[in-house]
Amino acid sequence: MRHPGDRLRQWLAQHLAGPSINALVEEQVRNALQAVDDESWRQIAPQGDTARPWHTVRSLLERANEACDSNPLASRLISMTTDFVIGTGATLEGPRWAHSFWQHPMNRLDERIYGWCDELSRSGELFLVLSRNPADGMSYVREIPALQIDVIETAPDDREFELRYHELTGEIEGRWWLSARAIEAEGRLAAEGPDQVMVHYAINRPPGAVRGRSDLAATLPWLERYETWLEDRVRINRGKSAFLWHVGIEGAQPSQLEAKRHQYSRVPRPGSIIISDSSERWEAVSPQINADDAEADGRALRLMIAAGAGVPLHYLGEGEGANRATAREMAAPTLRRFAHRQFLFANLLGDLIRTASRRAGHDDMEVMVRFEPVWLEERHTEENRYRQTYTHRQEGNHVD
Repeated sequence: MRHPGDRLRQWLAQHLAGPSINALVEEQVRNALQAVDDESWRQIAPQGDTARPWHTVRSLLERANEACDSNPLASRLISMTTDFVIGTGATLEGPRWAHSFWQHPMNRLDERIYGWCDELSRSGELFLVLSRNPADGMSYVREIPALQIDVIETAPDDREFELRYHELTGEIEGRWWLSARAIEAEGRLAAEGPDQVMVHYAINRPPGAVRGRSDLAATLPWLERYETWLEDRVRINRGKSAFLWHVGIEGAQPSQLEAKRHQYSRVPRPGSIIISDSSERWEAVSPQINADDAEADGRALRLMIAAGAGVPLHYLGEGEGANRATAREMAAPTLRRFAHRQFLFANLLGDLIRTASRRAGHDDMEVMVRFEPVWLEERHTEENRYRQTYTHRQEGNHVD
């Protein structure tokens, strides 16, 4: 089969005379064919980093979002991380301005942080826009999905120093957001900088890479295979219970068969009684589907999903036949992972507050964001410390 470009070249060469026209046509066709399907091409010379092209990033983000929307296991893995990291909520320690920023009606960070943690785990990165009010310097924070950011420009000699971000919008040219880090590095005063800037936080980022990676990246293929396996099992089980009636009539003429077809055009209801003579025989016919027990296959797929997510199977609602002591030992690596994510998320929030305060003209302030400890021992210690502090305060406020 000839390529469409060959047919186009031949037609133009026949109808447009002149070597200059033919050369121009050759160049235009060559450029058009080179631009087709960028995903099929790659650079021969490596870029010297682990950056992924946008179509690869977009594909992973789309699959992760679709999995969280339709796959209960994927959705639970993301929400489980948020449940452990944030727990019952966050506690902010810092100056009054930090609390004003946190509790501002336009921010309400105590509510937003749950969605931020979900987005960070699902997409592997978080893009936040800080919009400053020129009247009082207060910043209002809004989220932009990672799926809408297709370009991150960095400094030529430092890939960790981000300059600006490009957002895909309804307009062809999209929109560029300046990086808060780049504005501060230029030494601009708070009043001189733009009123809107973006900050970017990423997790699971290999050395040299700019963008983060979803927590579901390693488990997505197995989540998709497990979903397909479950659908096949449902179809098989439904097919095993399906049957039809076969009515045999001995020595029947074509006219008699046609009359019987008309008579039995309606399927007999369950529990009904059929009376016929010896020449008519009824038989229920069902498909012979020899579906073996696939419990081991399903368990193997779930193990791959759990291993990729870093959780034991009993965290996904499967007892595994393990006792409490064994389950506790198996949970230790998972709790360490959640504690690490909690540390990163707390630092993320602290950095966001300090960035907003500097844009308001304040010096770097000491802020600390605390969550409910992941480890039970630390949780008990924290509760005891809180009780002791509360008791001392009550005794100090007591007047004889």
